[in-house]
Amino acid sequence: MTQKMQDQSIEQRIKLIYDQLSPTQQKLAACILNHQGDIATYSATELAKLADVSKSAVTRLLQRLGYKDFSEVKKQVRAARRWGTPIAEKQPENRSLSTLFQDYVTCDQSNIRRTLESINSQDYQTAVRWISRADKVYIIGYRNNHALGLHLRQQLTQCRSGVQLLPLPGQTLGEEIAGFTREDVIIIMGVRRRPSWLKNVMISLRQKGLRLLYITDHADANPHEISDLHFPCVVRGVSAFDSYASVMNLISMLASSVYQESYDSANERIQTIENAYQTLNELDMAALNNGALIDDFSDNE
Repeated sequence: MTQKMQDQSIEQRIKLIYDQLSPTQQKLAACILNHQGDIATYSATELAKLADVSKSAVTRLLQRLGYKDFSEVKKQVRAARRWGTPIAEKQPENRSLSTLFQDYVTCDQSNIRRTLESINSQDYQTAVRWISRADKVYIIGYRNNHALGLHLRQQLTQCRSGVQLLPLPGQTLGEEIAGFTREDVIIIMGVRRRPSWLKNVMISLRQKGLRLLYITDHADANPHEISDLHFPCVVRGVSAFDSYASVMNLISMLASSVYQESYDSANERIQTIENAYQTLNELDMAALNNGALIDDFSDNE
């Protein structure tokens, strides 16, 4: 084990070698990431049961991560008491901005490429049909996922009506779920650092026979057990914070595909929206109409 790994948390160690792990080890690693807040309360046997792997698999992964045993993990967690807190190494003071910018560009390009390569084309086409033809589309997201869900709603609303983001401020889901039907589609935004009880919500929705589309991170464990369609996004950033470039790219793709799937009605709706913008004077239409000038400027720069 390198000195660099020895100084890192278990989350940072998992990120460092996640792509090198076997499917079983990735499943276990994802379980650890999803239960960071209470991992110190488990025994190795309980962790194995939680991840549905053998106890020996737990031992092998921990050794690969540089730990002697599970008690060393628990000791580190209790000492840090900072699970889920963004932590990164201090960058050299002489690091240039151009290098920093390039690191971000390279990371986001890789995240987008790997995310799109992991998407099953048949699942994607099914998702587009579901969203286009559903009676209503409900988007559920908490914490950072609420902001991502808000953007998804805004994009889909350009193409069709009946798109709602939940929960509403100050409200709970119970009243809304009661009105869901099998003609609706539920999109769950569950990129990491999501609430631990979100999967209980998804299990409850599936038990009602509702169609679930789950947008999450690539390290999530057993997503097919709690959703009909699953789109994993790579969100690792170069700093202390995750990058949502891949999620935003997927949102853009889904909205564009829904637009193409419902081309005639979507075009009619967009025109109606544009007319409303002008009537209400809500947007700077001159800036929107002159957008091509910005592209020309960028090309000639």
